[in-house]
Amino acid sequence: MQFFAKFISAAFHPFLMPLFTIFLLKHFDIYLSNRTDVFIYLALIIVITTLATGVSILLMRKRGMISDLDIRNRSERFTPFLVVLGYYVMAYVLTLELTGIDIPVLYRSLMLGLVVSILTGLIITKRFKLSMHLLAIGGVLAAVIYVGVINVTSDLNWIASIVIASGLLAWSRLELQAHTLKEVYVGFFVGFVCMFSVLILQIG
Repeated sequence: MQFFAKFISAAFHPFLMPLFTIFLLKHFDIYLSNRTDVFIYLALIIVITTLATGVSILLMRKRGMISDLDIRNRSERFTPFLVVLGYYVMAYVLTLELTGIDIPVLYRSLMLGLVVSILTGLIITKRFKLSMHLLAIGGVLAAVIYVGVINVTSDLNWIASIVIASGLLAWSRLELQAHTLKEVYVGFFVGFVCMFSVLILQIG
């Protein structure tokens, strides 16, 4: 079971969730489905941000700044999370009008939602070790539900699949003893609320 739990945790790693989200939203959003140029631009931003984040975390592990790649030790989380936050702030800036590329407010809000989620996680983790895995997938569910509703393209099969994946991910974090049940629930709640709030307010 440990092997399966590690596989689930790796497959649904927080770094991969933004990329999964943009591909899922292509299915739910009519605009994105018909604007390949915008989709490619957003996907490239997310891929580059994901790679930069991954390389930075690997370097921190190599230099002994963190004990493991999951950063289980709460006292070691601040600097890595701050670095990740910096990358996603830059990713958000690249979606603004100053780039000369017209990105709809929905997708600017999506990128801002990632920033707000990470920032909130960073603040909370100073006192409480919430699950970043569940925070990330909670944000995915919020984005899919919101975009599906406003486009009248909601797909209950996809939504159910994400909910099931969230349950499996929560189980994997508990099985690996990376988090407590409370940390898992709080992570999911924070991720969902942060992303949904930014999207519904359209403050991107």
